Amino acid sequence: MNILKYKRFNENSHIRKYGSKINFAIIDFLKKLKNEGKETSKAAYILKRYASGEKVSKQDMDIFRSQMISCIKLVGIGIPVALIPGSSLLLPLVLTIAKKYNVDILPKSFTK
Repeated sequence: MNILKYKRFNENSHIRKYGSKINFAIIDFLKKLKNEGKETSKAAYILKRYASGEKVSKQDMDIFRSQMISCIKLVGIGIPVALIPGSSLLLPLVLTIAKKYNVDILPKSFTK
């Protein structure tokens, strides 16, 4: 079913104007989320090696530390958006204010 063929979705509709931008934003978000998942898996592997008593290099510990910070940032953004009604509307405002004051609240994958 193609919703664009209906009368109210004509050439001047917002869906036609912004549909490709929204589609790009969703795809970009999902790619970044997938990258964050890969980095978290790598950090979990490093943690598993460390917990089993293997020697872990300083570089691996830096990767682990960086990823844990990203995970904490993601949880810090995700929980309020999921639990507090209307917080998803305030998220862009919070991000703008944080950027203005040079505060990085997004995970590393989302700032690349």
